[in-house]
Amino acid sequence: MVNAAIQFDAAASSASLHTLGDLKIKPADDLDREDLRKNYTQRMLSRTDRAARDEYDKLKDAAPLGRCPLCGHRDVETLDHTLPKIHYPLLAVVPTNLVPACLKCNMVKSDTDPSEAGEQALHPYFDDIGKEQWLFARVIEEAPAVVKYFVVPPNTWDDVLATRVRGHFKTFGLADLYGSQAAREMNGLRHVLRRKAPSMIGPHLKDEADGLADEDPNLWRAVMYQALAGNPWYINGGFALE
Repeated sequence: MVNAAIQFDAAASSASLHTLGDLKIKPADDLDREDLRKNYTQRMLSRTDRAARDEYDKLKDAAPLGRCPLCGHRDVETLDHTLPKIHYPLLAVVPTNLVPACLKCNMVKSDTDPSEAGEQALHPYFDDIGKEQWLFARVIEEAPAVVKYFVVPPNTWDDVLATRVRGHFKTFGLADLYGSQAAREMNGLRHVLRRKAPSMIGPHLKDEADGLADEDPNLWRAVMYQALAGNPWYINGGFALE
């Protein structure tokens, strides 16, 4: 298990989890494999083994603001195995293979594992992509206005990272998730903007965008306000259309 953990950490940090196929056949004995999985299901996941459950809860609570790092939106409810325990029993309780996640993201990912570098989902312990903006949105000029989210990788990224981010965005349905949340926020925003002088609408939207981007340029709200602040149709009355 220790050797497997070392291999996992090295591969996760270099987008090469797909090279760990040899771990799938270890150990060879089916009973040993099941016993390794039970360390998670009957000890960490259960509340009967207090020490093991404490470790489970510590990993869950490590997510900033209790927010799922896979979607960046929903609350953490569980732990997701980056490489599934059904295929990699040696990694069943390796901490770096256990990522706090919401139930939806955990179910979407299920027991899949990458077959090539570009298929490796983003890992919050090893991948830091928050410094440069990669999430964008555009305004759909219709009544009522909506925004559509998409990915534009920075020029500084290599092809593998760009492919991974696009794949992560698609796999976890982030365009639809963020779009639905933005639609609700924009419904309330409409009433706020109606009470403002026309000359103040653009500055208000930009100020909101800049403030949120200071926290994280890839927050769905920051990107939404950025798109709205840069759209003349929305600023000049499109926001009021229902």
